[in-house]
Amino acid sequence: MQRAFRARRIIPLAGEGPSRTARELFSPPRVHDDAVIVTRGGFVEAVEPYGHFRRRAATPLTDMGEVTLVPGLVNAHGHLELAHLTGSTVQGAGFVPWVRSLLPLATHPLTQDALDAAVRQLADCGTAHVGDVGNRATPQVAAALAAADIGATLFCECFGYTLPDPPVSDALWPDSARALPPDVFMRQAALAGHALFSTHPVTLAVAKRWCSRNGRPFSIHLAEHPDEVEFLTTGKGALADMLAVRVLPEGFEAPGVPPVRYAAELGLLDEQTVAVHCTQCTADDAALLAASGTWACLCPRSNAVIGEGAPPVRQLIEAGVGLCCGTDSLASNHDLDLWNEVRTLRDMAALPAAAPLRMATVNGAAALGLAHLGTLEPGRRAAFALLPDDLSRDIPATA
Repeated sequence: MQRAFRARRIIPLAGEGPSRTARELFSPPRVHDDAVIVTRGGFVEAVEPYGHFRRRAATPLTDMGEVTLVPGLVNAHGHLELAHLTGSTVQGAGFVPWVRSLLPLATHPLTQDALDAAVRQLADCGTAHVGDVGNRATPQVAAALAAADIGATLFCECFGYTLPDPPVSDALWPDSARALPPDVFMRQAALAGHALFSTHPVTLAVAKRWCSRNGRPFSIHLAEHPDEVEFLTTGKGALADMLAVRVLPEGFEAPGVPPVRYAAELGLLDEQTVAVHCTQCTADDAALLAASGTWACLCPRSNAVIGEGAPPVRQLIEAGVGLCCGTDSLASNHDLDLWNEVRTLRDMAALPAAAPLRMATVNGAAALGLAHLGTLEPGRRAAFALLPDDLSRDIPATA
Protein backbone atom coordinates (compact mmCIF):
# COMPACT_ATOMS: atom_id res chain seq x y z
CA MET A 1 0.00 0.00 0.00
CA GLN A 2 1.23 3.47 -0.86
CA ARG A 3 1.46 5.99 1.99
CA ALA A 4 2.82 9.50 2.36
CA PHE A 5 4.22 11.68 5.15
CA ARG A 6 4.30 15.46 4.91
CA ALA A 7 6.67 17.69 6.91
CA ARG A 8 7.73 21.31 6.96
CA ARG A 9 11.26 20.21 6.06
CA ILE A 10 12.85 16.96 4.90
CA ILE A 11 16.61 16.38 4.78
CA PRO A 12 16.89 13.05 2.92
CA LEU A 13 20.69 13.05 2.33
CA ALA A 14 19.76 11.40 -0.98
CA GLY A 15 22.65 10.50 -3.23
CA GLU A 16 25.21 10.88 -0.45
CA GLY A 17 27.79 8.23 0.20
CA PRO A 18 29.71 7.95 3.45
CA SER A 19 31.47 11.16 4.47
CA ARG A 20 35.14 10.80 5.44
CA THR A 21 36.49 14.29 4.79
CA ALA A 22 35.75 17.63 6.40
CA ARG A 23 34.38 18.90 3.11
CA GLU A 24 31.93 16.00 2.86
CA LEU A 25 30.90 16.12 6.51
CA PHE A 26 30.52 19.88 6.76
CA SER A 27 28.77 20.63 3.46
CA PRO A 28 25.21 21.95 3.92
CA PRO A 29 22.76 19.17 3.01
CA ARG A 30 19.91 19.75 0.60
CA VAL A 31 16.74 20.71 2.46
CA HIS A 32 13.29 20.08 0.95
CA ASP A 33 10.73 22.59 2.23
CA ASP A 34 7.05 21.57 2.54
CA ALA A 35 7.78 18.11 1.21
CA VAL A 36 6.44 14.57 1.27
CA ILE A 37 7.99 11.12 1.65
CA VAL A 38 6.01 8.66 -0.46
CA THR A 39 6.38 5.02 0.61
CA ARG A 40 5.17 1.61 -0.48
CA GLY A 41 5.58 -1.61 1.47
CA GLY A 42 7.93 0.02 3.94
CA PHE A 43 10.30 1.44 1.32
CA VAL A 44 10.75 4.92 -0.09
CA GLU A 45 9.23 5.60 -3.51
CA ALA A 46 9.89 9.33 -3.66
CA VAL A 47 10.72 12.49 -1.74
CA GLU A 48 8.95 15.33 -3.50
CA PRO A 49 7.40 18.78 -2.98
CA TYR A 50 3.91 18.74 -1.54
CA GLY A 51 2.73 20.59 -4.63
CA HIS A 52 3.65 17.57 -6.74
CA PHE A 53 2.16 15.10 -4.30
CA ARG A 54 -1.31 16.65 -4.47
CA ARG A 55 -1.76 14.91 -7.81
CA ARG A 56 -1.75 11.54 -5.99
CA ALA A 57 -5.34 11.83 -4.84
CA ALA A 58 -5.70 8.20 -3.73
CA THR A 59 -2.61 8.08 -1.47
CA PRO A 60 -3.27 8.37 2.30
CA LEU A 61 -1.33 11.32 3.76
CA THR A 62 -0.06 11.74 7.32
CA ASP A 63 0.78 15.37 8.06
CA MET A 64 3.67 15.33 10.57
CA GLY A 65 3.35 19.08 11.14
CA GLU A 66 6.06 21.68 11.67
CA VAL A 67 8.92 19.20 11.92
CA THR A 68 12.09 18.23 10.08
CA LEU A 69 12.41 14.61 8.94
CA VAL A 70 15.78 12.93 8.42
CA PRO A 71 16.87 9.33 7.79
CA GLY A 72 16.41 6.91 10.68
CA LEU A 73 19.33 6.88 13.10
CA VAL A 74 21.99 4.18 13.22
CA ASN A 75 23.33 3.69 16.74
CA ALA A 76 26.56 1.91 15.87
CA HIS A 77 27.48 0.74 19.38
CA GLY A 78 25.40 -0.33 22.35
CA HIS A 79 25.12 -3.03 25.02
CA LEU A 80 21.43 -3.64 25.68
CA GLU A 81 22.16 -6.61 27.93
CA LEU A 82 23.37 -4.02 30.48
CA ALA A 83 20.08 -2.10 30.37
CA HIS A 84 19.30 -3.00 33.99
CA LEU A 85 22.43 -1.26 35.32
CA THR A 86 21.44 2.39 34.86
CA GLY A 87 23.26 4.51 37.44
CA SER A 88 24.81 1.47 39.15
CA THR A 89 28.48 1.98 38.35
CA VAL A 90 31.25 4.31 39.51
CA GLN A 91 31.37 7.46 37.41
CA GLY A 92 34.15 9.86 36.51
CA ALA A 93 37.03 7.92 38.09
CA GLY A 94 38.40 6.22 34.98
CA PHE A 95 38.07 2.82 33.30
CA VAL A 96 39.51 0.52 35.96
CA PRO A 97 37.33 1.79 38.83
CA TRP A 98 34.34 1.73 36.48
CA VAL A 99 34.88 -1.85 35.35
CA ARG A 100 35.58 -3.00 38.93
CA SER A 101 32.17 -1.64 39.90
CA LEU A 102 30.57 -3.26 36.85
CA LEU A 103 31.91 -6.81 37.21
CA PRO A 104 29.85 -7.85 40.27
CA LEU A 105 26.70 -6.51 38.57
CA ALA A 106 27.17 -7.75 35.01
CA THR A 107 26.06 -11.29 35.78
CA HIS A 108 22.75 -10.14 37.27
CA PRO A 109 19.97 -11.28 34.93
CA LEU A 110 18.64 -8.72 32.48
CA THR A 111 15.03 -7.96 33.35
CA GLN A 112 12.46 -7.69 30.59
CA ASP A 113 11.17 -4.41 32.00
CA ALA A 114 14.62 -2.82 31.85
CA LEU A 115 15.21 -4.11 28.34
CA ASP A 116 11.83 -2.89 27.09
CA ALA A 117 12.44 0.55 28.62
CA ALA A 118 15.83 0.77 26.91
CA VAL A 119 14.37 -0.25 23.55
CA ARG A 120 11.70 2.43 23.95
CA GLN A 121 14.48 4.99 24.38
CA LEU A 122 15.97 3.85 21.09
CA ALA A 123 12.60 4.00 19.35
CA ASP A 124 11.65 7.39 20.79
CA CYS A 125 14.63 9.13 19.19
CA GLY A 126 14.07 7.51 15.80
CA THR A 127 16.65 4.71 15.88
CA ALA A 128 16.30 2.49 12.82
CA HIS A 129 19.19 0.13 13.60
CA VAL A 130 21.59 -0.60 16.45
CA GLY A 131 24.93 -2.38 16.53
CA ASP A 132 24.41 -4.24 19.79
CA VAL A 133 27.26 -6.03 21.54
CA GLY A 134 26.67 -8.86 24.00
CA ASN A 135 27.29 -12.48 24.82
CA ARG A 136 24.66 -13.50 27.39
CA ALA A 137 21.18 -12.22 26.47
CA THR A 138 21.35 -12.08 22.67
CA PRO A 139 18.05 -13.88 21.93
CA GLN A 140 16.18 -11.71 24.46
CA VAL A 141 17.68 -8.54 23.00
CA ALA A 142 17.02 -9.62 19.42
CA ALA A 143 13.36 -10.34 20.17
CA ALA A 144 12.82 -7.00 21.91
CA LEU A 145 14.36 -5.05 19.03
CA ALA A 146 12.35 -6.98 16.45
CA ALA A 147 9.13 -6.27 18.35
CA ALA A 148 9.96 -2.55 18.16
CA ASP A 149 10.81 -2.78 14.43
CA ILE A 150 14.39 -1.74 15.10
CA GLY A 151 17.02 -3.49 13.03
CA ALA A 152 20.09 -4.94 14.71
CA THR A 153 23.57 -6.17 14.02
CA LEU A 154 24.03 -8.65 16.85
CA PHE A 155 27.72 -8.55 17.74
CA CYS A 156 28.69 -11.59 19.82
CA GLU A 157 31.73 -10.61 21.84
CA CYS A 158 34.86 -12.73 22.26
CA PHE A 159 36.70 -12.35 25.56
CA GLY A 160 39.59 -14.03 27.35
CA TYR A 161 42.90 -15.72 26.65
CA THR A 162 41.72 -19.34 26.59
CA LEU A 163 41.97 -20.54 23.00
CA PRO A 164 39.51 -23.13 21.72
CA ASP A 165 41.06 -26.29 20.32
CA PRO A 166 41.17 -26.01 17.38
CA PRO A 167 41.00 -22.18 17.21
CA VAL A 168 38.25 -21.94 14.60
CA SER A 169 35.36 -19.51 14.33
CA ASP A 170 32.67 -22.10 15.11
CA ALA A 171 34.13 -22.42 18.61
CA LEU A 172 33.91 -18.68 19.29
CA TRP A 173 30.15 -18.29 19.30
CA PRO A 174 28.60 -18.07 22.78
CA ASP A 175 25.64 -20.26 23.69
CA SER A 176 23.36 -17.23 23.45
CA ALA A 177 24.21 -16.84 19.76
CA ARG A 178 23.56 -20.51 19.11
CA ALA A 179 20.13 -20.04 20.69
CA LEU A 180 19.10 -17.47 18.08
CA PRO A 181 16.56 -18.58 15.46
CA PRO A 182 18.58 -19.77 12.45
CA ASP A 183 17.29 -17.04 10.14
CA VAL A 184 18.16 -14.33 12.68
CA PHE A 185 21.65 -15.75 13.12
CA MET A 186 22.20 -15.88 9.36
CA ARG A 187 21.02 -12.29 8.78
CA GLN A 188 22.14 -10.44 11.88
CA ALA A 189 24.91 -12.14 13.86
CA ALA A 190 28.55 -11.04 13.74
CA LEU A 191 31.62 -11.67 15.86
CA ALA A 192 33.32 -8.91 17.85
CA GLY A 193 36.43 -8.65 19.97
CA HIS A 194 36.08 -7.14 23.41
CA ALA A 195 39.47 -5.40 23.37
CA LEU A 196 43.13 -5.96 22.60
CA PHE A 197 43.98 -6.16 26.30
CA SER A 198 41.30 -8.72 27.18
CA THR A 199 41.20 -11.11 24.23
CA HIS A 200 43.78 -13.51 22.80
CA PRO A 201 45.23 -12.13 19.54
CA VAL A 202 44.56 -15.42 17.75
CA THR A 203 40.90 -15.24 18.81
CA LEU A 204 40.68 -11.70 17.46
CA ALA A 205 42.24 -12.70 14.16
CA VAL A 206 39.92 -15.70 13.74
CA ALA A 207 36.86 -13.60 14.56
CA LYS A 208 37.92 -10.90 12.12
CA ARG A 209 38.50 -13.45 9.34
CA TRP A 210 35.02 -14.91 9.87
CA CYS A 211 33.45 -11.47 9.56
CA SER A 212 35.45 -10.69 6.43
CA ARG A 213 34.53 -13.98 4.76
CA ASN A 214 30.86 -13.56 5.59
CA GLY A 215 30.49 -9.89 4.74
CA ARG A 216 29.82 -8.83 8.32
CA PRO A 217 31.22 -5.86 10.21
CA PHE A 218 33.72 -6.54 12.99
CA SER A 219 33.67 -4.44 16.16
CA ILE A 220 36.27 -3.89 18.86
CA HIS A 221 36.81 -1.39 21.68
CA LEU A 222 40.04 0.34 20.66
CA ALA A 223 42.26 3.02 22.23
CA GLU A 224 39.49 3.69 24.74
CA HIS A 225 41.42 4.80 27.82
CA PRO A 226 44.94 5.62 29.06
CA ASP A 227 45.12 2.35 31.03
CA GLU A 228 44.84 0.42 27.75
CA VAL A 229 47.75 2.32 26.23
CA GLU A 230 49.90 1.80 29.32
CA PHE A 231 49.10 -1.91 29.50
CA LEU A 232 49.80 -2.69 25.84
CA THR A 233 53.01 -0.67 25.69
CA THR A 234 54.53 -1.56 29.08
CA GLY A 235 52.50 -4.42 30.56
CA LYS A 236 52.12 -2.39 33.73
CA GLY A 237 49.59 -0.19 35.49
CA ALA A 238 46.20 -0.50 37.15
CA LEU A 239 44.70 -2.42 34.23
CA ALA A 240 47.54 -4.93 34.28
CA ASP A 241 47.02 -5.47 38.01
CA MET A 242 43.31 -6.09 37.52
CA LEU A 243 43.71 -8.41 34.52
CA ALA A 244 46.40 -10.46 36.28
CA VAL A 245 43.83 -11.64 38.82
CA ARG A 246 41.37 -13.28 36.45
CA VAL A 247 42.22 -12.83 32.77
CA LEU A 248 45.91 -12.93 31.82
CA PRO A 249 47.70 -16.26 31.32
CA GLU A 250 50.87 -17.04 33.21
CA GLY A 251 53.91 -15.59 31.50
CA PHE A 252 51.94 -13.01 29.53
CA GLU A 253 54.07 -10.41 27.78
CA ALA A 254 52.68 -7.14 26.51
CA PRO A 255 53.10 -6.51 22.78
CA GLY A 256 55.01 -3.30 23.49
CA VAL A 257 53.12 -1.18 20.94
CA PRO A 258 50.14 1.18 21.29
CA PRO A 259 46.60 -0.03 20.54
CA VAL A 260 45.96 1.13 16.98
CA ARG A 261 49.35 -0.02 15.74
CA TYR A 262 48.86 -3.39 17.44
CA ALA A 263 45.42 -3.78 15.85
CA ALA A 264 46.97 -3.06 12.47
CA GLU A 265 49.71 -5.64 13.05
CA LEU A 266 47.03 -8.24 13.85
CA GLY A 267 45.21 -7.51 10.60
CA LEU A 268 42.11 -6.19 12.34
CA LEU A 269 41.81 -2.85 10.56
CA ASP A 270 39.93 -2.37 7.30
CA GLU A 271 36.72 -0.86 5.95
CA GLN A 272 34.62 -3.58 7.64
CA THR A 273 35.96 -2.84 11.13
CA VAL A 274 34.28 -0.54 13.64
CA ALA A 275 36.83 0.71 16.18
CA VAL A 276 34.85 1.92 19.17
CA HIS A 277 35.85 4.97 21.25
CA CYS A 278 39.36 5.92 19.98
CA THR A 279 39.77 8.56 22.69
CA GLN A 280 43.52 7.92 22.90
CA CYS A 281 44.27 8.19 19.18
CA THR A 282 47.35 10.15 18.16
CA ALA A 283 47.94 11.74 14.78
CA ASP A 284 49.82 8.58 13.71
CA ASP A 285 46.90 6.43 14.89
CA ALA A 286 44.44 8.55 12.93
CA ALA A 287 46.57 8.14 9.81
CA LEU A 288 46.57 4.34 10.27
CA LEU A 289 42.80 4.25 10.71
CA ALA A 290 42.25 6.44 7.66
CA ALA A 291 44.62 4.49 5.43
CA SER A 292 42.92 1.20 6.33
CA GLY A 293 39.39 2.55 5.89
CA THR A 294 38.52 1.61 9.48
CA TRP A 295 35.46 3.27 10.99
CA ALA A 296 35.76 5.02 14.34
CA CYS A 297 32.59 4.89 16.42
CA LEU A 298 32.53 7.77 18.90
CA CYS A 299 30.59 7.53 22.17
CA PRO A 300 31.53 10.82 23.83
CA ARG A 301 29.00 10.83 26.66
CA SER A 302 30.03 7.33 27.75
CA ASN A 303 33.67 8.45 27.78
CA ALA A 304 32.71 11.40 29.98
CA VAL A 305 30.68 9.26 32.40
CA ILE A 306 33.53 6.78 32.84
CA GLY A 307 36.17 9.50 32.91
CA GLU A 308 38.30 8.38 29.96
CA GLY A 309 38.81 11.66 28.14
CA ALA A 310 37.28 12.84 24.88
CA PRO A 311 37.90 11.58 21.35
CA PRO A 312 40.06 13.86 19.17
CA VAL A 313 37.20 14.52 16.77
CA ARG A 314 38.81 17.23 14.67
CA GLN A 315 42.07 15.29 14.38
CA LEU A 316 40.22 12.21 13.16
CA ILE A 317 38.24 14.24 10.63
CA GLU A 318 41.35 16.01 9.33
CA ALA A 319 43.03 12.62 8.84
CA GLY A 320 40.07 11.34 6.81
CA VAL A 321 38.82 8.74 9.30
CA GLY A 322 35.20 7.74 8.75
CA LEU A 323 33.22 8.57 11.89
CA CYS A 324 29.96 7.15 13.19
CA CYS A 325 28.54 7.31 16.70
CA GLY A 326 26.86 5.24 19.40
CA THR A 327 25.49 5.58 22.89
CA ASP A 328 27.31 2.64 24.49
CA SER A 329 25.41 1.14 27.44
CA LEU A 330 23.22 2.38 30.25
CA ALA A 331 25.99 1.23 32.58
CA SER A 332 28.08 4.12 31.19
CA ASN A 333 25.56 6.61 29.85
CA HIS A 334 22.48 8.47 31.05
CA ASP A 335 20.19 7.41 28.18
CA LEU A 336 20.17 5.86 24.71
CA ASP A 337 19.11 9.00 22.84
CA LEU A 338 21.55 9.28 19.94
CA TRP A 339 20.59 12.93 19.44
CA ASN A 340 22.44 13.63 22.68
CA GLU A 341 25.60 12.17 21.14
CA VAL A 342 25.01 14.34 18.07
CA ARG A 343 24.72 17.44 20.27
CA THR A 344 27.80 16.49 22.29
CA LEU A 345 29.91 15.96 19.18
CA ARG A 346 28.67 19.23 17.71
CA ASP A 347 29.53 21.17 20.84
CA MET A 348 32.82 19.54 21.85
CA ALA A 349 34.40 19.90 18.39
CA ALA A 350 32.57 23.04 17.18
CA LEU A 351 31.04 21.14 14.28
CA PRO A 352 28.18 22.22 12.04
CA ALA A 353 25.14 20.12 12.93
CA ALA A 354 25.23 18.49 9.50
CA ALA A 355 28.46 16.68 10.42
CA PRO A 356 27.25 14.62 13.40
CA LEU A 357 23.90 14.17 11.61
CA ARG A 358 25.78 12.36 8.86
CA MET A 359 27.74 10.36 11.45
CA ALA A 360 24.43 9.18 12.96
CA THR A 361 22.82 8.26 9.63
CA VAL A 362 24.67 7.67 6.37
CA ASN A 363 28.03 6.95 8.03
CA GLY A 364 26.57 4.62 10.65
CA ALA A 365 24.77 2.69 7.93
CA ALA A 366 27.97 2.38 5.90
CA ALA A 367 30.01 1.28 8.92
CA LEU A 368 27.59 -1.58 9.63
CA GLY A 369 27.14 -2.48 5.95
CA LEU A 370 23.48 -1.45 5.77
CA ALA A 371 22.74 -0.59 2.15
CA HIS A 372 19.03 -0.09 2.88
CA LEU A 373 19.50 2.66 5.49
CA GLY A 374 21.27 5.99 5.93
CA THR A 375 19.37 8.08 3.37
CA LEU A 376 15.79 8.63 2.26
CA GLU A 377 15.63 7.86 -1.45
CA PRO A 378 13.87 5.36 -3.73
CA GLY A 379 14.56 1.76 -2.74
CA ARG A 380 15.77 2.55 0.78
CA ARG A 381 13.84 1.55 3.87
CA ALA A 382 11.24 4.14 4.86
CA ALA A 383 12.77 4.71 8.29
CA PHE A 384 12.90 8.32 9.37
CA ALA A 385 13.47 10.35 12.51
CA LEU A 386 12.42 13.79 13.73
CA LEU A 387 15.38 16.15 13.85
CA PRO A 388 15.17 18.10 17.14
CA ASP A 389 14.47 21.80 16.67
CA ASP A 390 17.77 22.97 18.16
CA LEU A 391 19.68 20.91 15.60
CA SER A 392 17.31 21.77 12.76
CA ARG A 393 17.92 25.48 13.32
CA ASP A 394 21.63 24.88 12.72
CA ILE A 395 20.97 23.53 9.21
CA PRO A 396 20.06 26.35 6.83
CA ALA A 397 17.49 26.15 4.07
CA THR A 398 18.81 25.23 0.63
CA ALA A 399 19.56 28.37 -1.33
